[in-house]
Amino acid sequence: GGVSRRFRMESSTRVESSFSASSSSSSSSSSDYDMLQAMCEAVQLCAKLTSKTQKLLETSDQVSKSDDSPVTVADYAAQAVVSYVLEQKYPDVALLAEEDAKALRGGSKEAQGLLEKITEITNDCVFGDDVSEYLSREEVARLIDRGNHEGGSESTFFVLDPIDGTKGFINQRQYAIALGLCEKGKVVGGVLGCPNMRMTKIPEDVDALETEKPGVIFAAYENFGCKYAAMDAKEPLGKDSFIATSDQFVKCGKDGARYMESWGDSIVADHAFTNALSEKVGITRKALRIDSQAKYGSLSRGDAHIYLRFPPKTYREKVWDHAAGAIIVSESGGVISDAAGVPLEFGKGRFLDINGGIVASSTPELHEQLLKAIADLR
Repeated sequence: GGVSRRFRMESSTRVESSFSASSSSSSSSSSDYDMLQAMCEAVQLCAKLTSKTQKLLETSDQVSKSDDSPVTVADYAAQAVVSYVLEQKYPDVALLAEEDAKALRGGSKEAQGLLEKITEITNDCVFGDDVSEYLSREEVARLIDRGNHEGGSESTFFVLDPIDGTKGFINQRQYAIALGLCEKGKVVGGVLGCPNMRMTKIPEDVDALETEKPGVIFAAYENFGCKYAAMDAKEPLGKDSFIATSDQFVKCGKDGARYMESWGDSIVADHAFTNALSEKVGITRKALRIDSQAKYGSLSRGDAHIYLRFPPKTYREKVWDHAAGAIIVSESGGVISDAAGVPLEFGKGRFLDINGGIVASSTPELHEQLLKAIADLR
């Protein structure tokens, strides 16, 4: 409501004070700010690890997500790093994350070798050259397994997808480190690290997002609005940040709304349906192809206006695929729901049960228009 609107209109140097303004939540807002800051630190540290691995992948033959590929190692290590940072600062807040260490605990040579690699990369990321401190293999496996929380609507927990958009990660395209915070079944905070995204707005005429370093970090908190900053910013919530506001004036039609979808190699892209839908609402611009939750970041700062996701009926959405992105969209002035217009429910465990698909739009008007068209087409 009013708070977030005011927050978005303030200059970006005033963030610290506006983040500490009185909030409607029961906990004191300075602690909300501290929590969001810790989430940013975890994501920024994790991005160093994933960027290093992506460099490796350029020269490696092993790029699948097979058991011992650099991608698998990075996925586990990224989860361990974020888990470590969050546990240091908030040991009592649970973590619901994608990976678990079951496969690493087997007695086989492969499992031991894999855990060894993951441990080495995790230590390198967390402690750098300081060899006086290091995490053992058991500790790293435990940090990964902290992510086994079942979620639900009672507790407070972080939600993590350590590397969202594996195909983008492998192919040197966009990917995201997606970290959300849930309280009583509702997402109240989110940080989205996009290590390959450009800081400036996406040009009008491109249909895919170029890779550019150092990347962008987006952060949002309930009733505080949404910020973005360079991935390596010293104060991503403070003086180094910009206010993210979705495009509030866009309409469908010539030179108007532009939609984003996953690449054709994604199982959640139904290009035939999205083409029919965009024709029905009068979208004439070419779709923008972006991997991962980076799409939610693009929508939040007005690069594009609509994100459509229509997975096959047998596919079940996971909470970590949308938690961080959902609050980044809503706090920047956008709207997100399932294809029937029902808000996403993050308090039902590790899965999100949705009707037909997920739709995110930069304005409530645009959202209504899309939902109506979807209902007509279905």
